[in-house]
Amino acid sequence: MILMYHGVAAAATAAEDPNHLCVSPARFAEQMAWLRNRGLRGVSIGELADAMRASHAAPRGAAAPRGGPGGGAPRPRVGGTVDDGDLNVLENALPVLLRYGFTATMFIVSDRLSGTNEWDEGPSWPLMSAGQVAELAAAGMEIGSHGATHIRLAGVAPDLLSAEVDGSRSLLTGLLGGPVRGFAYPYGSMDAAARQAVADAGYDYACAVAAPMTALGMAALPRIYVGERDSAGRMAAKRLLYRGYIAVRGRKA
Repeated sequence: MILMYHGVAAAATAAEDPNHLCVSPARFAEQMAWLRNRGLRGVSIGELADAMRASHAAPRGAAAPRGGPGGGAPRPRVGGTVDDGDLNVLENALPVLLRYGFTATMFIVSDRLSGTNEWDEGPSWPLMSAGQVAELAAAGMEIGSHGATHIRLAGVAPDLLSAEVDGSRSLLTGLLGGPVRGFAYPYGSMDAAARQAVADAGYDYACAVAAPMTALGMAALPRIYVGERDSAGRMAAKRLLYRGYIAVRGRKA
């Protein structure tokens, strides 16, 4: 299961968050506690992708890797993603993730560092600076690309597609001093050309929102939205129904 977040901040009224992008700090902490209490571990998508590949490569019937000193099985992984790079994620989400020993992948809009979420209709929220993104990485979070300017990628011209996909990876790689493995399609908008551009740019994986079943794979990993209404009961339901949800969304994509 891969969870999709955006902001982690309190919104007093619906008018302050008309797109329902924010989870309050208290709800986010409750959701992370729910994962821990169910024996789950929140991880970056890079770690999840490595585990998926290792599982597929393992001979049938091979023993599962042993856990820690007690020899127990490792806790099942749940992928965590946070899109856009809102400053409130550094302030409110990072401390909770570190408290539980979790990691996550933060998808950054590379050409909007220190700017605002100008692509959204609604309130303006500050985005992290280059230094603050580096701070997230130093704390153990994976940094991925969310495009250069957060435009819909399906159907765009090849030169613009390259700038959004390849250009953003180059900028973030220079900022972090190491390779950027992951990409998340803004708005979940993609087509075959966008998926090919991601592969050509050298990304290991890309996250979608919904994708046709024929497109699911490392270039289109499906995610499920998590919001303020997602109490422990709703989180349990989402986990139970995740595969069916992905299949239904895939048929509609």
